[in-house]
Amino acid sequence: MGLIVVGLSHHTAPVELRERVVFSKDEALTALKRLTTEAQLPQTLLLSTCNRTELYAFSQSDELATECVRRMVFKERMPELNGSTERYLYAHSGDEAVAHLYRVACGLDSMVVGEAQILGQVKAAYELSRTAQTTGTVLHKLVNGAVRAGKRARSETDIGNGSVSVASIAVELAEKVFQSLKGRRALLVGAGENGKVVAQHLLGREIAHLTIANRTLARAETLAAELGGEAVPFEELGEALAQVDVVVSTTGASEPVIVGPMVHKAMKSRAHAPLVLLDIAVPRDIDPAVDHNENVFRFDMDALQKVVTQNTERRKAEIPAVEKLIATEVNSFLRYWASLDAGPIIRDLHAAFEAVRDQEVQKNAKRFCAPDQAQLIVFSRSLMQKLLTNVTQEIKSYQRTNPVEMERLAALRRMFRLEEHSPEAQGTDDELE
Repeated sequence: MGLIVVGLSHHTAPVELRERVVFSKDEALTALKRLTTEAQLPQTLLLSTCNRTELYAFSQSDELATECVRRMVFKERMPELNGSTERYLYAHSGDEAVAHLYRVACGLDSMVVGEAQILGQVKAAYELSRTAQTTGTVLHKLVNGAVRAGKRARSETDIGNGSVSVASIAVELAEKVFQSLKGRRALLVGAGENGKVVAQHLLGREIAHLTIANRTLARAETLAAELGGEAVPFEELGEALAQVDVVVSTTGASEPVIVGPMVHKAMKSRAHAPLVLLDIAVPRDIDPAVDHNENVFRFDMDALQKVVTQNTERRKAEIPAVEKLIATEVNSFLRYWASLDAGPIIRDLHAAFEAVRDQEVQKNAKRFCAPDQAQLIVFSRSLMQKLLTNVTQEIKSYQRTNPVEMERLAALRRMFRLEEHSPEAQGTDDELE
């Protein structure tokens, strides 16, 4: 098959190299168009995320195309590495390239197994190809199959179930205590990035109010303005505890900033209404002694990481089921690919014309006497053969390994709706799912 993929990912390259080959939208459009004009690769897809950059292309020569992609997409952005670039890159062709894209879309190749964002990123990459006019019928079929596989993986298996990020799990544990976080009040202690992510998850659950306390009040005020919350001086932390239902602490202090007496006083002030304390700091921000207070629910990094591990293992247990699903979808595309040979196209084209000829003869047979009916069949078959002779000869010269001729074969199959007459091509869809 004339399909290749060249790329690097978190499996093969450190972040300082991955970030060098992250393409913005405009850079991706330029790269796709350049591959068309300079490398004669008319159908290309560039998938670029923080954890991977991959270029898929249909080509007449896998070896030459692979080298062009290595140079134009990767080596030119990392010139100081010279020849050592190769050890960070991987390349697949044919069936392996198809299977790789489908595994990526299903989240099996992600840093977090089963993560859902990659499916949207595959779709976005395809839309960029459409904008750059570097897509075609065959690339469409390929991506459509990958997207369908990704959706099936998440609807038919548990590969995407159970949060595997500390931020998501922290919020889910708080939600279990209160059933719903809608209308609840939250306090973020510390203005770091981890706390910000948890706060964003809380806001997504429609909490009523967010308070932010930080040793540097200006940083708290900046983050509060960004998230739509309220900043309070760090010295008022004890008073703030009495006014909220959920506390997220991530200061990075060397000693606990929330201690037993502070929580005891706050709980007394709030009539011992439930209070969830999410400690995502190492060293810990919250003294375990607070557990002695009634209706206080404290979760530290060990507790959160335990849930992460459990959910990750559950997802990994689903991998065999997803692999089986991927094999089905890959085979569906490969059957379509096989149907693009000149032989199957000619066979199905003749079958389609024969079906129309037979239908019209049957429809009009009663207008002719028996001897004329026989002549009508002979005449119609002769006419059909003459009409198809030149077309058949032209098709015989087409090679699906040539990207341009491959698209012509695909266009013939689409124009004459030959899937109806081809067992190989059935099961393919025209619209991207």
